[in-house]
This record gives sequence, structure tokens and C-alpha cells, in this order.
Amino acid sequence: MKTNIQVLVFSLIILTAFVVACGGDDDATQTINDGPEAMSAHREPPERPDHEPLIESETTADGFKAILGTGDLGVGTERIGFVLTSKTGFVNTDGVQVTPRYVSDGADEAKSTVDTVFHEWPYGNRGLYAAYVDFDKAGDWVLDISLPGEGGGTSIVPLSVEVFETSHAPMQGHAAVSSKTPTLDDVESIEELTTGSLQDPDLYQISLDQAIENEMPTVVVFASPAFCQNAVCGPQVDVLQEIKNAYPTGANYVHVDFYDNPHEIQGDLERAVISPAVRDWRLPSIEWTFVIDKQGVVTARFEGFATYNEVETALRQVL
Repeated sequence: MKTNIQVLVFSLIILTAFVVACGGDDDATQTINDGPEAMSAHREPPERPDHEPLIESETTADGFKAILGTGDLGVGTERIGFVLTSKTGFVNTDGVQVTPRYVSDGADEAKSTVDTVFHEWPYGNRGLYAAYVDFDKAGDWVLDISLPGEGGGTSIVPLSVEVFETSHAPMQGHAAVSSKTPTLDDVESIEELTTGSLQDPDLYQISLDQAIENEMPTVVVFASPAFCQNAVCGPQVDVLQEIKNAYPTGANYVHVDFYDNPHEIQGDLERAVISPAVRDWRLPSIEWTFVIDKQGVVTARFEGFATYNEVETALRQVL
């Protein structure tokens, strides 16, 4: 009888230990999934985001091509942005729609078609088509972009994208990363803080970590103006300055150059050192804008160029 009791007690101890261990794993997993560190927990952003090629579609028979400006996609509702080109240049026509299709593992599941908004850029007829798409699962997707074809009819431009469980960069609803960034107090001249010709001292008055913690909304732009050279990169620091001038009080405005040593590059990107804040924020491409609320939570994020109207709309929601 004593032996049986000992066996029973021993078994209960083992079972309890097993349950506790499993419970500990669940708690740890929950912490990872719920915290800001959940961003791309199982994959690393590229070592040199500035060397990453853009995602492009094949050119259709009638000469259209799509260039994706928002390659960092995670499960959920994401802003997608793309440029369309034709045989004659950039496209800026109305009536462009997107139908997402989930195509992993032989599937072909079409989702609801959404309208796009054409956001004209500050120069020429160039602009970005943007829409919000609900990606309900990770895997391979195709964005069927429809637009009026030449000579009537409709052209379809299929653009293949990959959606992950979480994006690299902080997603909407996640805590902003409290990175210390250089200010005018840390350098001898503003040329050490930006590669751009637009050098507004107001954008370098406060470190990003201080901005996140001072109970005011923040707009932060990660960009290197002198090296904004691809099809989806635009004058984002100019937009930040315009927003700051329009709403001079009640928010923080911070520009973080993509490179940590702007004054040393001198046109040679081989000399460029990626900013530590870019690493902290796990940015996989070269131009980003984030709007952060008073509690330090990301409320909007824009990969690639975002127009004044897009950023202003997001800022007004947290003022």
C-alpha cells in the first residue's frame, strides 16, 4: 500500500511539473506575441536595407508594370502602395482597383476588390496608388491591379507579394521603439544629421526616445534625402517640415537620417553606416514615416513616400 501511494505521489509531482512547464512556455509565447518585440521574431531584416531591390510585376502585353512601395507586409489590414508605369511613363489615371488573391499551396482565393486613391507627389505627374487591404493569412498573395486599358477595356497587372505573420517594422497598435537619436546638441553642425539640402533645425531638437516619452504625439521620418533615388521614394522630409509648419504646437517632429554619418558619405554609399535607430526599428527599406500617439503607440505607418494629406490625416487623429 505504501508503495502504491509513493508511486501516486511521484506521478502527481511529475504531472504538476509538466503542466507548469507547459504553462510557462505558453506565457512566454504570449509575451512575445503581444509585445513590440513580436515584430518578425523568426526572421531578421536585411543587413543593408538600402541595397534591397524593389518588388516589381512583369510588364503586361499592353506595356503596364507595377512597382511595389510597401514590401513589409504582415497579417492584418495593411496599407499597400505602388507606382504604375506604361510605355509612355508614369500612370496617373483614375479608376484603379486591387483584388487580392491568396495563392499559397495551390490555392486561388480571391478577396474583396478595393478602390485605390492616387496620391500625387509634389513634382510632375508622378504619384502613388494606395489602398488598405486585409491579409487574413500569411503566405503568397497576388494583387490583381485593374486599370483602364489603352483603347478601352481593362488591363490587369498581377503583382506578387509575400505576407508574413508579422512585419519587420512596428505595426499599427504596437509600442514605438524608444531609440536615442542624435540632436543638434550632440553635433557640431546640422550636416552631421542629414544628407539633405533642406536642413530645418526644428527637426533635430529632441531625441526620438524623449519624444515618445513626453506625452505628445510624434511624427518621425526615417529617410536619407540625398539618396532617395528609387521609384517609390519621395521628398519625405519636405512633407515633415510642411506638417510641422501647419501644426507647430502639440506634437513632436523628428527626422532620423537613414545613415549615421551623413557628413562622411560624400556621395559614396560604401562609406555609409546604417543608423542604430534604423536597426532598432527593424526597417527593411529606405523610407518610413510613423505617427505615434501620446501613449507611445504607433497609430499609422507609411513605407515609401507618403503625401502631406496622408500624414496630416493620421496626425489629426492623435492631436
